[in-house]
Amino acid sequence: MSFFLLLALLLLSLFVSLYDFRYARIPNWVTIPLFIVGLIVNSPHPLGIYALLFSFWIVWKLGWMGGGDAKLWMGLIVSLPSGYQMLWIIPLVFFATGTLQLLWRKIRGRTLTGVRSPGAWRTLVYMLVILAQELHHAY
Repeated sequence: MSFFLLLALLLLSLFVSLYDFRYARIPNWVTIPLFIVGLIVNSPHPLGIYALLFSFWIVWKLGWMGGGDAKLWMGLIVSLPSGYQMLWIIPLVFFATGTLQLLWRKIRGRTLTGVRSPGAWRTLVYMLVILAQELHHAY
């Protein structure tokens, strides 16, 4: 069952990422139900999860991340059963994807800073890492 949940969340991340690239927004009808269901199904969460949720909220309010991106991350994190919440990988995903994004802008001759760009694709990378970890443990 857990594998299918991870696969469903991966597919959701793919859908939302494509939607974000096309429309430059992430709809609330995806993120809010994901967040609410994750809170209900997987509660109680470890204290670190709530600290991480708060940090995503702060980052959003400071304007460092879009609201849709922050809500998507919060929804995914609480939707994952505690055995799959690899919180330590989140900073690595942000660093790696940020580096790729800067490199892509540099190659294309675009400005490196001060640009808002779709960020939902980062959740796709995170879900791929989690799914790969699950498959590694399964075999």
